[in-house]
Amino acid sequence: MSDIVVYVRSQPQLGDQIVAFATLYQLKAWWPERRLKVVARDDVGHIYRGLPWVDEFLRARSLLDYARSLTGRTQVSVNLHHSSERFGLINLLRPPAIRMGFRNARISDLVWTHCHRKDESEYIGLANLRLLATYRPLDAEHVARRCFAELARPHRHNPRGSDVVFLPGGGSGPFKRWSLAHYLRLADSLKTLLGADTRYTFVLGRQEARERAELDALRRGDIDVAYCRPLSELSALMLRARLVVANDCGPSHVAQAVGVPYVGVFNQPNPEWFWRRRGAVEVVPREPRAGINAIRPEQVLHACTRALSRTRPMPA
Repeated sequence: MSDIVVYVRSQPQLGDQIVAFATLYQLKAWWPERRLKVVARDDVGHIYRGLPWVDEFLRARSLLDYARSLTGRTQVSVNLHHSSERFGLINLLRPPAIRMGFRNARISDLVWTHCHRKDESEYIGLANLRLLATYRPLDAEHVARRCFAELARPHRHNPRGSDVVFLPGGGSGPFKRWSLAHYLRLADSLKTLLGADTRYTFVLGRQEARERAELDALRRGDIDVAYCRPLSELSALMLRARLVVANDCGPSHVAQAVGVPYVGVFNQPNPEWFWRRRGAVEVVPREPRAGINAIRPEQVLHACTRALSRTRPMPA
């Protein structure tokens, strides 16, 4: 039995789930005594069960599973799906007192007690928090940073850290991967901006085993590799960074949430996955069909300079 039920998006990718973390954090901050359950279609329970503000995870394999996820005890339902009528129907079967969802010119718009208009030009993580803000005002940037600071708490005394964190992954395929050679050229150029003693960490996952081998072979003392590290450790690493440069990949959403200077390298404009905040700059190919590796390191260096110059002091 759960007092708060959150329906997360039906997408198996890590990034699609990370953008819901701050929403879950804020719900638990508002109602710490209530049990919070996450419901998903996909097998993503391993992502949510380790979060300190999630009490239960349910994988819903059928409409009946979804219908049973709401009980007489449920007081709050938060629906992070953007377009499915299914969740409006589910909330009508046993309506909680508070029903939050996205408004998108569908019949289900009438179900919600609190709603936020779906806008495909709005970063998804921000849209989720703006949905919560229709119930009670909040500062989305501060909530996101506090969320990942809490997640990083087990590593707060770990001295590991670097000036610059690079995220060269892209689980969807090579079209999202700015090359390792470009990142290394950028690293050398950043020393003129940040100092000769600048240190770098490359965050890599299993799909970047080749990149790991190439970096290990370089034996550069200014480069560290964080390979297959948990999100709690990556959160701590990025909170300590002076700058993060990332492809469009799952851990990039941690970097965007912690609020440090951030440069996103995209194969094309993708506003739903880029948080347009102070200190964040996106880089895309100058020619739409040129591909991500048509972006030159000099362009990204310029974006890094802009990101660093626009950043405001971060709260503790």
